[in-house]
Amino acid sequence: MFTNVRYILLTALRDWLFAALMIGVIACALIAHLLGSTALIETQEMTLSYTSASVRVVVITGLIIFVCFHIRNAFDTREIEVFLSRPITRFNLVFSYLIGFTAVAILLAIPAVVLIAVQGIINPEGFLLWSLSLLVECWLVVAVALFFSFVLKSAVTSTMASMGFYVLARMMGFFIATSGSGRMFEEGWINSLFEYVLKFLSIVMPRLDTFAKSDWLIYGMKNMADFRLFLGQAVICIALLVLATIADFRHKQF
Repeated sequence: MFTNVRYILLTALRDWLFAALMIGVIACALIAHLLGSTALIETQEMTLSYTSASVRVVVITGLIIFVCFHIRNAFDTREIEVFLSRPITRFNLVFSYLIGFTAVAILLAIPAVVLIAVQGIINPEGFLLWSLSLLVECWLVVAVALFFSFVLKSAVTSTMASMGFYVLARMMGFFIATSGSGRMFEEGWINSLFEYVLKFLSIVMPRLDTFAKSDWLIYGMKNMADFRLFLGQAVICIALLVLATIADFRHKQF
């Protein structure tokens, strides 16, 4: 199991994943600094908001691409079959991939957190909670990408599916708020149906708009229910996604 974890970390180093994302994070921070400097008031607050949002997108995108292409490459080169020829169960193999990619996620999230800290910590408690939330969000995204990588047979389609899932989960709060206005369609019954569908989707999939909110860095977390909400969602969704990945993997024939 730990051999596979080390192999994943070595692959990330070999593919220059950490260096490439470090450059992307620094570039986003510089752009955010330029945009924040244009504000007449609360310059530091604007810079932190722009930086936190942009570096999160860079880290999440890099994680999804790395996980999806690594897993599909393992299937294409029959690396999976080599692992299964050894005394290791399919559960342990999936779990080793989860641990390895989780370690990569931690190493990718650290530079983003350090960069935010360098720009100035306005609210220490909010900064700690934002950092923890970013890390948990990365773990959840790893589970999502791992699931689609095992289920779908193409690196591109698994990447697009993971990206689509992430964007939909991130925008879910906006969609629900918009549907609640009842002004999206002329027919009232269509608005009601659309609202019910979105509320159902918000139940079966995580609400990533509750993760790593930029306002926590400035004002702190005003309600600890937000902390319990994102943490509970992450635990449940990661467990379900890993179990679904293992169940699908057990039905694959080699």
